[in-house]
Amino acid sequence: MTEFIEKIKDLGVGFTDPEIARQVAEIELLDSVVQGQRLLASAPGKLGLSDRKMGELSWEMSDEDYSRLKTLNKLFNNVRQYLSLQYGIWSVPNFETANLLKEELSVETALEVMAGNAYWSKALSDAGVQVWATDSLEWAKTSQTGSKPFYRVEDLPADQAVKKYAAVDLILCSWAPNFGQADLDLIQARQYYAPRAKLVFIGEKNGATNSSEFWQKTKFVKSDSLKKINRSFKSYDFIKEQIFEVKQ
Repeated sequence: MTEFIEKIKDLGVGFTDPEIARQVAEIELLDSVVQGQRLLASAPGKLGLSDRKMGELSWEMSDEDYSRLKTLNKLFNNVRQYLSLQYGIWSVPNFETANLLKEELSVETALEVMAGNAYWSKALSDAGVQVWATDSLEWAKTSQTGSKPFYRVEDLPADQAVKKYAAVDLILCSWAPNFGQADLDLIQARQYYAPRAKLVFIGEKNGATNSSEFWQKTKFVKSDSLKKINRSFKSYDFIKEQIFEVKQ
């Protein structure tokens, strides 16, 4: 167990509020599942205590306990950063959402580009999809987390990967970089090489993922299937992570 998780456990001792206990347990489970390179059955519950909740709890606590709670809540709100540093992931897939992507979008084969440690490829594979994960792997040369992928990653830039695996049903990109035009280049590659494939991006709309031009120029599919998929993929912290399908 890492120092981050140990600190959350230690700080959580003594608080009787059920919401605090739930979040401590949720984070312990999340860390255990990711460390074991497994999948959560469904999306993790919301993490972080609201200002209103903190205010309510402050009336019941000593100054010392409240100071400890503020430190604990800061850790609750830093779980995504912890996962990125410890395991090289920004997005936490779950089996329910992966299975809905398969069923609702009629996916039998998929390509993940800019896959990083390919956690989403692992999720789709567990749901019964045949998956190829690709990445340029430049980032892995300077990150220790790059030596522990969740699924086999082929060393290929996105456009070449789309060309090679043009026959897939789905092309997926999770948390595209917010610099350069890799996201727009991917859309063009799909249009040229694999126009029949569905193209899905995972990230925060107008947030720290994809270029600003991507959000300005790209048109997205609106459908009941996509709503159903996103209902199963609730953000667990203040970042409003969603699944977006790009129109043809």
